[in-house]
Amino acid sequence: MSLTERLEQALDYQQNYETKVREAATYLNDEYLGFIFKDKRPQFGIVLGSGLNDLAAVIKKEAVIPYKDIPNFPVPTVEGHEGNFIIGQLEGVPVIGLQGRKHYYEVADQPFNTGILQVIFPVHVLAELSVPNYFVTNAAGGLNQEYNVGDIMIIKSHINMMPSPLLGREHDFKTIKGEKLQRFQPMNGAYDADLRKMLRNATILSGNYPKKGTYLAVTGPTYETEGECIAFRDGLHADAVGMSTTPEVIVAKNRGMNVVGFSCITNKIAKDGTNATNHEEVKAVLESEETRKLLTGTVKNFFGLYKEKTDGLFDVECV
Repeated sequence: MSLTERLEQALDYQQNYETKVREAATYLNDEYLGFIFKDKRPQFGIVLGSGLNDLAAVIKKEAVIPYKDIPNFPVPTVEGHEGNFIIGQLEGVPVIGLQGRKHYYEVADQPFNTGILQVIFPVHVLAELSVPNYFVTNAAGGLNQEYNVGDIMIIKSHINMMPSPLLGREHDFKTIKGEKLQRFQPMNGAYDADLRKMLRNATILSGNYPKKGTYLAVTGPTYETEGECIAFRDGLHADAVGMSTTPEVIVAKNRGMNVVGFSCITNKIAKDGTNATNHEEVKAVLESEETRKLLTGTVKNFFGLYKEKTDGLFDVECV
């Protein structure tokens, strides 16, 4: 593709972004959701981050649609991100599972801000489908010295060191309640307190006492230097560091969704800031039987508790 063609493609994506999001949402609603759940709506979108594909196995699937088959939907290029849009139920709760995400580092070289627009595309699609809750998962390095490999950290807040996904022109989307989007989006309480309590109880039921902390997002794809780790931990008081999540949460909050999520601690960063890890080691932790059992059990327990609390409000009979 020539430079001119690349620029034209990027400009079209930016200028017609709302149309592209709505095309994807309309396709999913008309071809799948309208038949599977009829007049009901999925209650959660849950994004399955790096190495967390096993969580997809606990979803009672009604449809699995490859991202590449959905109009305009961004396809991940990173190993461990399968790229499937899963429609089904989790412990009786209707959900959409996003099996894999697009990271900013994959598309940061694209012109006209289109890289970050791809990162947040699935969140906008969920909002167009009126999904009220967004559940984020990720793999992260443990900055907090009390954290160990395999721990679950419930995200109580975040520090975003990526470009804000709200930069640039205002979009003509609405919140899931039909209200105008806020231009200057407050981010206090970004992670819903009630859902966090439920996630804490779900983790305990899985036999693990969870941590709670602040997630710091950097662009990657480099792992952090000693100086960066010390600055993030001692200066910014971050508890874990990763390469995703925050742009999605900013947009989910902007669209009026409730957010909850956790980080799986895949490597422990030393007190002196040494972060001696690589992608293979991170994957090995996530693929271990103990970690897989904990994560899967926690997610199942969370949706079981959510079902109990809201029993009867969204019961569906899939066709």
